[in-house]
Amino acid sequence: MIDKSITNPGIHKQFLMENYSEDERKILLNLSKDWYLTNSGQEIRVAQSRYSYFLMKPSQRTSEMFNIERELICVFSDYEYFEPRSFDIFDKVLQLLPKMRTETVCGLLISRANVVEEKVERLLKSDPEHSIVIPATYQELLNYDCIRILENKFRKHFYSRDLFGFLSPLKKDIYFFGRSNLITELINRYQSGEHTSLFGLRKSGKTSIVYAIERKLASLGQHALLLDCESPSIHLCRWNELLEKLVNLYAKAKQTKIKVDTKDRYAEKDAADSFETDMMRIFESKKPSSMLFIFDEIERISPGTASSDHWRSNTDFLYFWQTLRGFYQKNPEVFCYMLVGTNPSCVESATVVGHDNPIYASIPSQYVPSFSVEQVKQMVVRLGDYMGLKFDDLIAAKLTDDFGGHPFLIRQMCSCIHKMAGINRPVIIDKVIYNKAKEEFKLHSKDYLDMMLQVLSEWYPDEYEMLRFLAQGDQESFENFAFDNASLTRHLIGYGLIQKGADGYAFNLEAISELLKTKHSNEKINLTNEEMVQEVSVRRNLLEKNLRTLARNVLKITYGPVKAATTVLSALPETRRTAFVGANINSLLDRDKSPLFFLELINLIKREWAIFDKSLEIEKTKLVLMLEEINLFGRPEAHAKNLSKDEFTQLRLHFNKLDTLLAE
Repeated sequence: MIDKSITNPGIHKQFLMENYSEDERKILLNLSKDWYLTNSGQEIRVAQSRYSYFLMKPSQRTSEMFNIERELICVFSDYEYFEPRSFDIFDKVLQLLPKMRTETVCGLLISRANVVEEKVERLLKSDPEHSIVIPATYQELLNYDCIRILENKFRKHFYSRDLFGFLSPLKKDIYFFGRSNLITELINRYQSGEHTSLFGLRKSGKTSIVYAIERKLASLGQHALLLDCESPSIHLCRWNELLEKLVNLYAKAKQTKIKVDTKDRYAEKDAADSFETDMMRIFESKKPSSMLFIFDEIERISPGTASSDHWRSNTDFLYFWQTLRGFYQKNPEVFCYMLVGTNPSCVESATVVGHDNPIYASIPSQYVPSFSVEQVKQMVVRLGDYMGLKFDDLIAAKLTDDFGGHPFLIRQMCSCIHKMAGINRPVIIDKVIYNKAKEEFKLHSKDYLDMMLQVLSEWYPDEYEMLRFLAQGDQESFENFAFDNASLTRHLIGYGLIQKGADGYAFNLEAISELLKTKHSNEKINLTNEEMVQEVSVRRNLLEKNLRTLARNVLKITYGPVKAATTVLSALPETRRTAFVGANINSLLDRDKSPLFFLELINLIKREWAIFDKSLEIEKTKLVLMLEEINLFGRPEAHAKNLSKDEFTQLRLHFNKLDTLLAE
């Protein structure tokens, strides 16, 4: 008696063999020796080309070997030359079939072309998020030994493909895990007419989540409008110009047929009124439906952190959000907005540039949560099975604990495991393989961890100092910060960097703690005032020498020695300039004996920023701010002045940043 719970090889009685050519029928009969052919599909046209497809289900043995449970889409390409467009057939077939019926991670392409494997591999390398396509030729599957040939192809293409090693945000659902509840929550809030936010450190998965929200809304027949505030086309706009751009983007997204002429109607005094008029015209021109405006990298147009000065220091942020909030209060059915970025200060600061913040406390700060053990297990087991890597519950728990539930780091660690696991698959990932891979990963993970910490060191120096205290075991200083400033610990917990237990705070990610210990190994804690003054003096003198060397090299390379010396002299006050007439560039900017004051060195860099910009990976305003604060507070020994602990902490952050910058 046949066990109907097990898939047995064969052909479904309604499978239409007459739809296929003689060679294709022979291939189908060969495949039916180990697969169950379920559906004969139909012909699909792409441009002038015709393709046919069928579905087949794996036998129990094949299912267990490659973790394939659903039906597989198989495409016949009866052409002598390989056509890249044959890849498009898989997506077209998926759209025709009920969701959840077929495998989305893989498909089989059977081509008449003899040279197909190399071309498929090249295409998959150019689109790493594409599902796995197993390439086979008519000739191979007409062979009596086709089942063994196909099995080897599955083994090669499943076990060699690294499904963990994605560095860019995920744009498709195929390899996207663990965020369905968060996405549903954010979409539900939008559909309830609420504004939302999403904040997290770099590589925390924010952009992948944004793409998933766009896909989900599109599947519901709704729309999102994404603005990348990191793009100069956004942050270089003044507030009124961005309103005009938003109107035009909205009209395009709504596919309205009415003509919206914004020319000469968005001067500052008219922009808010024109925005309301145009938005309502566009909204009413189509079937009424709301739209989600997503502002990605919101800190790029926020006070204090923006990429352009008019957003960073002027009132552009104020006027822009006054307009959007005022419009929303009158017309809540038209749009909601979602703010995405690393820095939530735009919604947490009560005032901006001396005025009330129009969006203060109107949007809750939502952080990207870390993965739970169950979510990590789901991701690594599912992807690992396709690659012949068998992860058990213990290893999934260890990944969660060692990497703080951070999905990007866990994926990169698993990518390292894949590279170290050898070619004999399937293989059980035990502690030996895991520990070897972890040691290897440590050698390459510093850049990822530095990237995660960069936002704190640049924009949240207090939180960064708290992490340093915790890493160095200075629990008292950490607790004092935490007690006096609840928002500081809220950020660190929100970012998933620390957790609070019954006995106090601890790192979620031990690698961050180790990195901070290493970076600050030469920095003592609990210094006396004399020790603080001494450290600042030594570091300031070293910084000044490094700046002299940089300035001399940059000016000589750019202008040559004669013009370089003239350029230095022109940056000095007239009262000082005459004393150095005739001096050459090497003496003016001698590393140890330069006659220039520190402030004069700063002025030189400011005046000649066009050439220094190419050598320094930092914005001019940030660099000048740090140098001027060092000049102001950095010479207490010359002014018989005590340093406060806050001043010392800030100077340390500046020195650390500048030392790294000048070492690059």
